[in-house]
Amino acid sequence: MHFSRRTSNRINDLLDAWVPPAVRDSRPFAAVGRRLYQPLPVDITELKDRAFEMSDREFAAFYRQLHSRFDQGDTDLTPESAEAVVDAVIGPTVLDVACGKGYLARRLSGSHHVVGCDIALRTGDRALAHQGFVPCEASVERLPFRDATFDSVVSTHTLEHVRDLHRVIGELRRVAARRLIIVVPRQRPYRVTFNPHIQFFPYRWSLLAWTGTRDSHSCNLVGDDWLYIEDREA
Repeated sequence: MHFSRRTSNRINDLLDAWVPPAVRDSRPFAAVGRRLYQPLPVDITELKDRAFEMSDREFAAFYRQLHSRFDQGDTDLTPESAEAVVDAVIGPTVLDVACGKGYLARRLSGSHHVVGCDIALRTGDRALAHQGFVPCEASVERLPFRDATFDSVVSTHTLEHVRDLHRVIGELRRVAARRLIIVVPRQRPYRVTFNPHIQFFPYRWSLLAWTGTRDSHSCNLVGDDWLYIEDREA
């Protein structure tokens, strides 16, 4: 079963706002999440506790099995946030970091030279999603590109899955010559969530606490996503 992003946002908002934390973190609630995600290398109810102690290989293996088992849809972006990202991209060269099935990379490839990288690019039907852009399997923590390689670097629905936010944001900035565009979901942290998120950004400042503030940045809520844009030239 696959819900649209707008529908899943409404479900998450309802759960976050109206289900008390004592219930959200209870064993019965955890059992529901466990049944949805079994079997995986790591129990989804234990992921937040274990993710930061897993090796890089174990962490990558978890996501490869997750992507091969579940239909994540074409994109996690809402229509509003997708349009905002497309409108924000500048320059002829673009890197789409953690590109998933390549939805955004394909859209941008019509008017830009796009490289799409993902830690599990060759998993399942992702192998069929490379038309129009250059695929590259790589970890967001170690991007295999020189400094300032791309005019625009885009990373959507990525930071909620990474363990070292400081390092990842540094890598995104390192390879961006002119503009960095980040999208993360607005979501409250709970032990049990119906997604494999390990980082949470319920408020605007939750993201700015990691990116910092600069004269050339903006951070706004667009389609239930936080859209952060930073110009690297200033």
